[in-house]
Amino acid sequence: MKLLTRYILRQNLFLLLLVCGIGLGIYVFIDLFDRLDDFLEAGVGLSSVGAYFLYRTPFILAQIFPAVFLIALMVQMGLMLRSRELLALEACSVSPGAVAKSVIWYALALCVAQLLFSEALGVSGHRAADRIWNEEVRNRQIEKRQLADIWFREGNRIVHMGEVTPAAGQGSRLTVHVLEDDDAGSIKEILRARTFKSTAAGWLLTDVTRTFPASFEVLEAAQMELDLRTDLGSFLIVDPKTRLESLPLWQLGAEIQRLQDSGSNIERLQTAWHMKLAYAGSVLVMALIALAVVSLFGSLFVIIPIGLVATFCYYGLFVLCASAGEKGLVPPMLAAWAANVFFTAVAGGWMLRGRSFHLG
Repeated sequence: MKLLTRYILRQNLFLLLLVCGIGLGIYVFIDLFDRLDDFLEAGVGLSSVGAYFLYRTPFILAQIFPAVFLIALMVQMGLMLRSRELLALEACSVSPGAVAKSVIWYALALCVAQLLFSEALGVSGHRAADRIWNEEVRNRQIEKRQLADIWFREGNRIVHMGEVTPAAGQGSRLTVHVLEDDDAGSIKEILRARTFKSTAAGWLLTDVTRTFPASFEVLEAAQMELDLRTDLGSFLIVDPKTRLESLPLWQLGAEIQRLQDSGSNIERLQTAWHMKLAYAGSVLVMALIALAVVSLFGSLFVIIPIGLVATFCYYGLFVLCASAGEKGLVPPMLAAWAANVFFTAVAGGWMLRGRSFHLG
């Protein structure tokens, strides 16, 4: 590691920890007062409130990290400009481009760290905090959550569940259309069951009616086993009430593949999957914005406000494109990465117009 890179890293880490602590304190303070009435109304103890924010802390840190990194980097670059350190480096044949390259490599390393941190501690902490909020504050038991009118396909079977409790692995008003083959041929059999339950051996159906359209034959059975392997618990992921932030990247990917094979609508899941990667990549975008702003303006009091405005614009575009992707208006990959691509292009143009930080 070059001496310049070590110097930039050491100085930035100090500012990063300082700004991160301030940002975390402000976020928790605002969140606490926003939820205080709910905590008091539910009558939860201080231990539950403390546990909620303790579990939520890694997720908060992962969410605010790109903005925190931008502020820390702008303050660092602004102080280096003010103390004429950049001018001294240039006098010693260290170009501003070399400083920019060190910052970009540092930002790329932080992109990976942010992704790993958010997908490990952030996801598990968010899930634990959500459980406290739903069960102790809102008195909503995840195990009792019900979904209605769920369709999926497994092999040559098209399945409709009128009502299902995914966490309990059971439901009612099941209809299964069995096709002649896997290529959506004619209907071989129609199964209807009053209730059903998922077991290790398959699905157990009760009060079953079997209809054979070819022969107009109708058979009835008290119980019937069906070799369906679809995990009912996975349908909680497609529930609009499910917070996809509490699902790790690998689980989202596996469910996308499974639901895609069953013919389900997966735009929302695909957008969320790409958003996780794009948000980690936003750390690099913030580094480019900071370098671009510093290259255009030399005053610390101008750099920080302009950088913050650029950050708010980035988050606004990021959320807007993500909403369009979840609704199927824009391809999921484009929706998730559009803000990163746009601000990278804008920051790159600013850097080329600025007085320094050319990478060539």
